Amino acid sequence: MKTNSSSFAIKVTIIAMLLVRAFLLTAQHSIIGTTDISAFIEQVPGLPRNTDEAMKRAGNHPTQPDRSALDRHYLPFEDKVNHRIDEYKAFAQQKMTHATEADYRQEATVMANSNPIVAGMGGYEKVSKMSEAEAKAAAQKSAAAYMADPFAANGVQSAGMTALYQKIISDPVYAKQFEKMSEAEKEAELRKYMANDQPATTTPQQVKAQQAQTANQQLQADRIRFAQEVQLKIAALQQQMADVSADFDQWLTDIAQQGNSHEAISLDAGKRYKAIPMVELGEYGRDHDPAQVAVLRKAEAKQHREQAQQELEQQMAALEEVANRYQAIVSEYLNFVKKNGKKIHGGTSVKDMMDGTNTEQPLVTFEMRLLGITLELSQKSRELTQEAAQWEANYVQTMQTYQTR
Repeated sequence: MKTNSSSFAIKVTIIAMLLVRAFLLTAQHSIIGTTDISAFIEQVPGLPRNTDEAMKRAGNHPTQPDRSALDRHYLPFEDKVNHRIDEYKAFAQQKMTHATEADYRQEATVMANSNPIVAGMGGYEKVSKMSEAEAKAAAQKSAAAYMADPFAANGVQSAGMTALYQKIISDPVYAKQFEKMSEAEKEAELRKYMANDQPATTTPQQVKAQQAQTANQQLQADRIRFAQEVQLKIAALQQQMADVSADFDQWLTDIAQQGNSHEAISLDAGKRYKAIPMVELGEYGRDHDPAQVAVLRKAEAKQHREQAQQELEQQMAALEEVANRYQAIVSEYLNFVKKNGKKIHGGTSVKDMMDGTNTEQPLVTFEMRLLGITLELSQKSRELTQEAAQWEANYVQTMQTYQTR
């Protein structure tokens, strides 16, 4: 009973620590650039030095099988990577869900109030409390005011522009004449109407508001430019990653097919087997000479083992080259983040999500992809180890089968 209580307490403590860690992760400014991805690449389990070591790692010795051996070797690393990827997912999810229903409603209200007709009706909140008849009447009144002087509704103070506009909408003949004018003639006509306009006066509050609007427009433009820069950078790095992956696959194919491949060894052994003379085996009937078959099978197993060892050495070199190229990609990416860290925007408003200026989310996704590379390398190491182990196990089994012949 005491042991169970102790175990329960330990589990509770671990869960609490994980929750605290998760909270800190979601509370921090950003997860971008906080992972030593290069270290993860260095920690990818490499290939065994020889086929005997491969067989032991895979646990497929003919007389001493161990089905969990590969998992014991690779899972600790893979679990570590998956745990870090889960932290990225949790961070991204927390940022995405931060834009609650209230945030969306507030954003919609701001967008609605920016419409001059809605603003003339008293704003979204006031309109939402009106009856259908009241809203219709208010909309008609606001629309009429807007149509009478749309320039003033948009903050443009020009008696000349207003006079020209009213002339166009009230005089169909003039409207047709104006429509047929060239752009230069229209501009001249507008200047004529605006000739007597008084210089617009602005209050300090208006100046401050205009400055703030200009600054906000500049900030938005900068964010859009950086978002495009991020997209181009990610696309370029992804292409480099695809090139590395394609080269790796091609190298492994070339290694398996070059020289005295396993397929060539098996085909040659098949021909030699057919050439072994038939002999009488008493009650077993006739068959290929067992003594010569034993010699052939042992020689074939030895050839496969030597070929597997040769391939393993070349695969190790290919894996090292791939890791080095991925390290260069990671280094290029992290330098980009370091250089542009202050430009990364992780806004959670509807507008940020819609206009594509949120550059944090795509970078979070890309870092998860970089971590995913290490899982792919680990899985490839698993596969190649298993393949080399099978040829070693085949050799051991064959030698045991024909040891007395």
